[in-house]
Amino acid sequence: MTAIILLVCHTVREIVDLSDALWQSAFNIERSLNYYRDKRRLELFRFYCREFWLRQFRNKSYSMQRRAHIDFAAIEAGAECSRDADTFDDTRKEMHLMIQQTEGRHLAPLDCFSDIEVVDGKEFKASFYEYADAVPKYFNDQIGPLSEGISFTVSGNLSVNCERFSINLVHNNVTRDVALHINPRLPQNYIVRNTKVQDIWGSEEVSSALPFLLSRGDKFSIQVLVTDACYMISVNGQHFATYTHKIPYMDVHILEVKGDVSNVEMQRTLVLSYPQRLPESEAKNIELHIDDDIDEIDASVEETVKIPHEWCLISAPITQSDSSPKSTLSSNDLGLTLPYYGALPPDSLVEGRCLKIEGRVRLLPHSFYINLQKGQDIWPHPQIAFHLNPRFTKASSGAIGKAVVCRNAWLEGAWAQEERSELDTNFRPGRTFSLAIVCTKTAYEVYVNRQFMTDFKYKLSPALVDTVYIQGDVKLWNVTMEQNPLIKGKNVRLYHNPLYTDEY
Repeated sequence: MTAIILLVCHTVREIVDLSDALWQSAFNIERSLNYYRDKRRLELFRFYCREFWLRQFRNKSYSMQRRAHIDFAAIEAGAECSRDADTFDDTRKEMHLMIQQTEGRHLAPLDCFSDIEVVDGKEFKASFYEYADAVPKYFNDQIGPLSEGISFTVSGNLSVNCERFSINLVHNNVTRDVALHINPRLPQNYIVRNTKVQDIWGSEEVSSALPFLLSRGDKFSIQVLVTDACYMISVNGQHFATYTHKIPYMDVHILEVKGDVSNVEMQRTLVLSYPQRLPESEAKNIELHIDDDIDEIDASVEETVKIPHEWCLISAPITQSDSSPKSTLSSNDLGLTLPYYGALPPDSLVEGRCLKIEGRVRLLPHSFYINLQKGQDIWPHPQIAFHLNPRFTKASSGAIGKAVVCRNAWLEGAWAQEERSELDTNFRPGRTFSLAIVCTKTAYEVYVNRQFMTDFKYKLSPALVDTVYIQGDVKLWNVTMEQNPLIKGKNVRLYHNPLYTDEY
């Protein structure tokens, strides 16, 4: 009788899944079968992952201390995190609850990353995981035990006709389960991250808020940092993406590299910070336009915006010919590369000074953010004295420029209480801007094109800020540190909040 009931339940489920596949695929038979097959594949993948975690937690050979290190909370890869999507499967939720109940520990909530998009199973193409040359270009089955802080840096040369290659962290078991598969695909211009369990691949993660930094014929350097919450991946010295553990990392024993690369080397180190910077990814010194002897200007003096007129215009690229006039722009006029790291001297961001950022909003902006922080590291998480994050609304696709402006700070290992307002920001899609973050006695004040936008009370002293980090849907022209001078005959400074009537 039990067998009959199970058979009926299984049949009903099959009918429901097939009906869902037909509905999702607009009753196209071929697409419906592909959808159904991929859905079942992902269900089986999640089942195997769940079994993997349960086996590890039931294995008495793992000490309580090691088990306590497995924290299924996602870590913050950057302050741009938006918590709209739920990318975590039931397995990790169950294990998260299990640890809290059995070990009496309170774990951080299961969060998600705005720079991670889990691609629908319909996009899966198994052929991309197969190579004509099955022999790895690099193989090491003695990489030693893994723990938080262990870093692998894989470097080499991309072939001139490189299509793709992969870096795999592999379990040394019968099915050679792949805990982390990093697969740059140059024609598609993205880097896939995935996991394979029992010969079944999971959902591909492909998106990143950061640019693709690999070119055919060039050298490459990819760093993988192991943390208790995830793998962190950097490309050529810039953090690129995070990948939450789908199966335990402690049993990874093999690192292999396959594909269109040569001269591959691997360096294993225990690091205290991440990422390992390359010369081209080091922070650029921010220009200081400060003269303590001159702290007063004439009221008629207007703030100057240094963005060249030619750089402000949006037009199709001009093809140079012998008869056409040479562009007045030099190679230095192309602006600053994102993500932008700017270095400030210690104790330079104090009352009476401001950080001036000039640039242009992209045509179809989603968001951008500015961090005033201590240090360049992604891991451990830096102290962030001020996080400014305009997130553009649908209305901002026109000339309205409205945005949800989020302000926050990271201190004592967590984000403070977020402040959020919907404002007319003066950021216009495709238009230039001059943004000033001004230090007053008690708060940062933000001005866009000389108009006050918002403020943020100090949670940390601005004097600790030595790094400015900028990322998102903007093009940067210049970042400088300047004075906020007094205006002659008035008890106000150039940037002065009109809402305040007290003395400055």
